[in-house]
Amino acid sequence: MRRLLIVLIVLAAVLVVADRVGVIVAENALAGQIQQQVDLDRTPDVSIRGIPFLTQAVGGTYKDIRVQLPDVDAGDVQDVAVAARLQGAHVPLSDAVRGNVDQIPVNRISGTLSIPYDQLARASRIPALRISRDGDSLRLSGSVRVLGRTVDAEAVGRVEVDGGRIAINAEQAEVAGVPVPRAVLDEAARLLSFRVQPRDLPLDLRITAVRLADSELLVDAVSDDVVLRPDSVQ
Repeated sequence: MRRLLIVLIVLAAVLVVADRVGVIVAENALAGQIQQQVDLDRTPDVSIRGIPFLTQAVGGTYKDIRVQLPDVDAGDVQDVAVAARLQGAHVPLSDAVRGNVDQIPVNRISGTLSIPYDQLARASRIPALRISRDGDSLRLSGSVRVLGRTVDAEAVGRVEVDGGRIAINAEQAEVAGVPVPRAVLDEAARLLSFRVQPRDLPLDLRITAVRLADSELLVDAVSDDVVLRPDSVQ
């Protein structure tokens, strides 16, 4: 009985080691694939969650894969960090062993795009625009041309999603800190408002909501029932 117990303990230890080694191999392989398909300069961080890994590999379904994509260019905004979660990724073990994986069906992908405020300001194409967080809103400061004159203006910006675009709507504008007619303030607010259209998001993500952080805008995105291929991942 004692000898059997020792054998079982050794076997369990071997399985644990094999499980962890399998995770590392799979993560490295997936990271390399994503780096090539998304054309990244750096290897993304990939983490396959769930224990045991070997059970998921044999079943061909991975419950939770986390992917960190650095420096993604998405239309109007550049150098965007994307943190994605793949739930229910299906890769048959026989295909994985043969290296014959040309598509990966995924039940659901959720992600967060982190857009630094300076990148958001650059995407606005408003000259010298500066953006910072102001509580639950943004503080917009920039130069605008009103009634034939270029003036420094500030406004409070509300952020929302509008038809897949990030919409910043300015209000409560001030011009150079002095009283001016309402028509001038309204025009300044209009000129400080803008729309940003992230395009070609990786993993077929579509924007659903926005949140404010201290130094960046957090954009939530999802995709359902996705079949990832090299062209769709890119």
